[in-house]
Amino acid sequence: MPGLFGAAVECESSLERDFVLRAALCPSVRTIRHQPFRLQLAPKRTYVPDFLVVTGSGRGVVVEVKLSTHVEKFRERFDQAREELAQRDVDFMVVTELSIHAGRGHERAARVLRYRKAGIDEAVAGRITAVLEQHPAGFSLAALCASCHVQVTDVLTLAAARRVRLSRSIDLDPSALVYPIFSSGVDDEIRLTSWFDVPLW
Repeated sequence: MPGLFGAAVECESSLERDFVLRAALCPSVRTIRHQPFRLQLAPKRTYVPDFLVVTGSGRGVVVEVKLSTHVEKFRERFDQAREELAQRDVDFMVVTELSIHAGRGHERAARVLRYRKAGIDEAVAGRITAVLEQHPAGFSLAALCASCHVQVTDVLTLAAARRVRLSRSIDLDPSALVYPIFSSGVDDEIRLTSWFDVPLW
């Protein structure tokens, strides 16, 4: 994802790709690294995490992307990984297709991220962000476009650049709320666990 992270994010499956698409629009995500390191687990077992996500606070979250039907089979390994990572002050979460594909948000994320290479006049961008600063609890997409005299594509371009924030469902209906990138009162929604609606392991 050129322009979003410092390095390319590799994916070994379509489910991993869909996770990255949704995670890329989560404002608290600073970087995503694929297979970042190898953990030594007992007895004589190794584990290579799917992703290491570093959040805006600098905290690391190891994310395992797994089909829901396979989670139980790996529960013991995940428990060991969580314990090992906790000693390094790193969180651990398992994300399945049930949350990645919830409401087909991954498809809307892909649509938004297509605009990441699009340009936008800074005067237009400034109007949009200035209006959103006056609506920290969110402003509907239709009302924002009307108020700023801009097109939906202008708002999506800013969302793809992570200069404005969509909801965690990545709703793109005219009534969907758009937010300033960080806003009081909705901070919990921008956490990775809330973004995918899954707890830490």
